[in-house]
Amino acid sequence: MQYIFYLPSDVKIYFDGKYKGIHWHIYSDDRFSGMVYIIEVTINPKILAGITDYLTAANYYDMNIAIINFNDSSKKISSLLGTFNDYRIKRVDYCINICLNDFMPTCDPGQIVNLIKRSDIPSHYKQWMEYDNTAHRMKSRPESFYLCSKSININCYSKYLQLLNSSQENVKKGFTLILPEIIDASRNIIRFEVQCKYHKTYSLNKKAEESGNNCVNKYKDILAPLRCVEIVSSYYEKVIGKGDWYSLPEAVRIIQSKNFNSQKEKRYIDTLKFVSQCRSLAKAKAFYQSNELITFKKTLNELADFNINPVTIPREWNIKHIPNFLRAYFNELMEDFSKFNILNGNLCTVQGYLEYCEKFKHRPI
Repeated sequence: MQYIFYLPSDVKIYFDGKYKGIHWHIYSDDRFSGMVYIIEVTINPKILAGITDYLTAANYYDMNIAIINFNDSSKKISSLLGTFNDYRIKRVDYCINICLNDFMPTCDPGQIVNLIKRSDIPSHYKQWMEYDNTAHRMKSRPESFYLCSKSININCYSKYLQLLNSSQENVKKGFTLILPEIIDASRNIIRFEVQCKYHKTYSLNKKAEESGNNCVNKYKDILAPLRCVEIVSSYYEKVIGKGDWYSLPEAVRIIQSKNFNSQKEKRYIDTLKFVSQCRSLAKAKAFYQSNELITFKKTLNELADFNINPVTIPREWNIKHIPNFLRAYFNELMEDFSKFNILNGNLCTVQGYLEYCEKFKHRPI
């Protein structure tokens, strides 16, 4: 007599105790005849590489240790789980931590998030919202500007406000508070995150194949420093823009100093005033259709060429100018690099920046 044993149709594998940055999900796929199982694994490369602090983001070089630990863990459980190289990347989150200390030392995290939330919402994206029982309406997260689409989610948020909320949630669940000194250290950090889902990672995998990478796991292309800088810069510009922020009077002064003809000058100033009145670039854009929308977008592109973000700084802040965060971050990083004063954790970004400039013959933003 022969016995055939099958796995349950849905199995999840976790480690007991503290989260180690890895868990597996094994489930049957009824699209195929017979018993066919899909093995998915979700990893947090930072934790898997042994980095335990709240602020650091993993980089390409951390993957070496993460892969060794991945393979050791899977081998201890079952050879059926394979090695890291046996898995195709289905989702990847790119992110960058921008510390505002050097160009906005007195910033208030809530104000900065409020300014960011006035940015654009590209086509096919929607702002993530949930129902607020107190306000009795849909509201976005107070600490972030979170946009969702079928292929990509974009999240720009205050690390300080996020950790503050996480700490409060820990208390409600009976877990340990996040130490106040850790939260304080994050006060001036803005994280910009691009979460690539299957449709986007499929495209990235195909692009890697076209470049000659025939491995199943194409992390060496998908997570390469150049790719990270390319994707973060592209979506930052798409949502937040490439211009600096100015107060409305200062932006008007700059435009008037350019000596444009009266018609062009009026078009620029009227656009800035309308965006300010709407308190959001996305809301202002929603007013236009057809040819008017084309003209509006043309005006936005021209303002960007003059380094002016159409979103203006609220009058009550009494601030004339705030530099583009990502450009200021890159400039600061490259200045430190030129002085041989770069932290090891930032070398990956420097490499990606230099490779981007070499490949495209211009700066990322």
